[in-house]
Amino acid sequence: MAKNNWRRPLASIFVVFALAFALAGGLDTSRSARAQEVSPSPTPTTQAVNKAELHQALLDLTNPWTVMCVAAHPDDEDGTTLTVLRRKNGVHTVSLFSTYGEGGQNAVGPELYEELGVIRVQETMKAAQIQGSEPYFLGLKDFGFSKSAAEAFKVWGHDEALRRMVLKIRELRPDVIITNHDTTGGHGHHQATGRLIIEAFDAAADPKRFPEQLNQFKPWRAQRLFVRVFRGATGPKPDSQGEPEKIISIDPNEVDPARGTSFAEQALAALQQHATQGPWPKSMAELLRARRIEAGKLPLIRYRLVREDAGAPRLPENAATPLAGLELPETFAAKVAAPKIDGRPLADFLDRPDRVLAALIDWRASVSVELPAEDPDRFRLFESRANRALAIAAGISLTLDSRAAVLVPGVNTTFSINIVNPGLSNVHVDELRLDSWGESVHLETADELLPDTETIVAVDRTTPKNATLTVPKEGHLYDDLFPGQRFEAVAKLEIDGAKFSVSTGITRDIAPAVEIKNISPSPYVWTPATFNQPLSFRVTLTNNLDQSFGGNLTIGNSQSHVFEAGRKLSLAPMETREVILKSNAVPLDMSLGRRRARSNSGLLVLSVEPQDSRRPIAQRSLRVVYADARVARGLRVGFVPSFDQTLQKSLAAFGVDARELSVADIQKGHLSAYHTIIIDNRGYEARPELIAANARLLEFVNAGGTLLVFYHKSNEWNPDANKNRSQLAPYGIVLGDERVTDETAPVKFLLPRHPLLNVPNRITQADFANWIQERGLYYPKEWDPHYSALFSTNDPGEAPLNGGLLVAQYDKGIYIYTSMVWYRELRAGVPGAYRMFANMISYRHR
Repeated sequence: MAKNNWRRPLASIFVVFALAFALAGGLDTSRSARAQEVSPSPTPTTQAVNKAELHQALLDLTNPWTVMCVAAHPDDEDGTTLTVLRRKNGVHTVSLFSTYGEGGQNAVGPELYEELGVIRVQETMKAAQIQGSEPYFLGLKDFGFSKSAAEAFKVWGHDEALRRMVLKIRELRPDVIITNHDTTGGHGHHQATGRLIIEAFDAAADPKRFPEQLNQFKPWRAQRLFVRVFRGATGPKPDSQGEPEKIISIDPNEVDPARGTSFAEQALAALQQHATQGPWPKSMAELLRARRIEAGKLPLIRYRLVREDAGAPRLPENAATPLAGLELPETFAAKVAAPKIDGRPLADFLDRPDRVLAALIDWRASVSVELPAEDPDRFRLFESRANRALAIAAGISLTLDSRAAVLVPGVNTTFSINIVNPGLSNVHVDELRLDSWGESVHLETADELLPDTETIVAVDRTTPKNATLTVPKEGHLYDDLFPGQRFEAVAKLEIDGAKFSVSTGITRDIAPAVEIKNISPSPYVWTPATFNQPLSFRVTLTNNLDQSFGGNLTIGNSQSHVFEAGRKLSLAPMETREVILKSNAVPLDMSLGRRRARSNSGLLVLSVEPQDSRRPIAQRSLRVVYADARVARGLRVGFVPSFDQTLQKSLAAFGVDARELSVADIQKGHLSAYHTIIIDNRGYEARPELIAANARLLEFVNAGGTLLVFYHKSNEWNPDANKNRSQLAPYGIVLGDERVTDETAPVKFLLPRHPLLNVPNRITQADFANWIQERGLYYPKEWDPHYSALFSTNDPGEAPLNGGLLVAQYDKGIYIYTSMVWYRELRAGVPGAYRMFANMISYRHR
């Protein structure tokens, strides 16, 4: 129920103003409470407005159309065209992504897979805010780079993927669909998405296709489908026979008059939000240099019309937008016609916001807002835009917040709703409500909000005891719970006879009272060197209650058998703490001996229990793996990490003396203290200053050390005079863009007796079992004869790639370059990867 109404917060506000005015000698404290609510004098004749916001809201009122951009992954959308359509034309723009992008690489942090997917959704939402679009997702699995649509459909299921896309088209009802993806060449996910959208264009309009969806949405016929034309692109051709191709062109270089920047600059700012897929150009100048464009302007963006509804108006020649020529029925168009002043659009009067507001009020007070039977969804969109335009013009804002950032089942929290009226007119509050947990709570508040005042209403809501947890977020990527629980505040208002509504929403995570935020390392890898030591891992815990928590952290198995009581917990209100937990539990079957238990693994379950109960309030599992991987005795290893702690954790599993090295250590340190130095994957990109220090690394090899370099992208490695980057290896290695994406692809041993494959661990085909996602990427396409190539592998039907692991002697030392994805396999606890990694760091050191 509501705990307080507008009078209490206004009194509080008044106290602040009273103190300020009293200190200035300008306050008559004998005035009545009513007088205290009046706007301070002198009264301004106009109110401040955000011109860019108002311009957008007025522009939106003039455009009743929706354009959908379909893409396979976050950052695949045509952000520039989305920006132009919304910011220049006021089009309602939405983007639809086949996947969350969780199968990609992470250029800025350690998160991969579902954790990465959560981050990429958040990045996409930030980018969409700049573009002015709304993002949606099909939730199909991103299983890494794919080379064919057939492979994508094998994982996704063609019919299931099509069903999801048809459902979204019927829900979002786009008039025009655009996509960057054609049906041939490039990433298999792109090809599959390109095929799906062509099928879905027709299927969404067919009531016989996926008829079960008609309980939610009606069939929908988009009027046009465009596919972007890239240089040398191929793809679907228009349906019509013998007609010339119909092409539209979008100019990204135009300047947005409301924001003072070009649409290309805005799109670049949106692209930069996708940080995990960077690095991106920091400026337009850098972007033009990277694309080797000397004209100072980006080329036009071109789209080919590939589908057109038979009943739709034909696309005019030289059309400037994909919507050109589309018309609404005359009677309906009148219902969604934007108001004007003297026959001119309201956006022409941004310097007279008082006239804009008066025009909106007069228009809104005189038109019917009754939902028409014809095209009600389009009318609802227009209504929401009209509401927004009036609220922005009047300066009225509605905000919603909660005392608790995280909600706990069975626990009460307070929500606060704030309506601010900074304008010059009284605002009548017809209704105020909070929508939560499937119901609406109607709140008592002031009937009238005076000029330059605000009202705050607080309402308590208890999170249901059976509420589904939304954390950890990565555990809910595919059930749509990871964004959290949605709460929405709605206010129905009236100003000078014009009725309108405003709404706002927030999301909150639903978490247990005490949450196990993280366990490290995970998985936990044992090797012969560390097997006799107790397990030791770090557990991060958060108390989500506003009171202290006391209990126990226990260790058990998946059958709820508790091995150890673990340790007692005492957490202050809202405290987050990292604890070190040690355990002698062995969740593995070692009865066959260590050598025969190469791929043995088991699960430990960590539980948080309150003091007065054995019923856990939070649990998290930890996989424990035994890898029969031996390393040279007394080995000293230095490593330069890139984006995560995989190297550190993997070396710790061997029990070796390992130290993280900075670039300064490489430049000035005593490298002779190490037997082996490792450069992590994409290390020269993550730490560009390492390039200048590379000569020191080669001197280390020359003097007898082993340098192991994990994979890099071709544009991060190959010699490039523009980037002052010469050959990084002691003998030439030129990378290509070839990959082996089948994680089960056979691996042929080219030199089976090579010491690197036999000491201290004899590598066999079994060591390449149970790999995940892929074998390798950015394989060398050229290398100096000094190198020995040890492995050959390829995807089905393709030529063998032999450069996955290259090794060469350089004077007294050893240089190893490998394009195989050891970082993924080590991170996943694949025993064979640990055995090969042990051989690489031990090579020539006994």
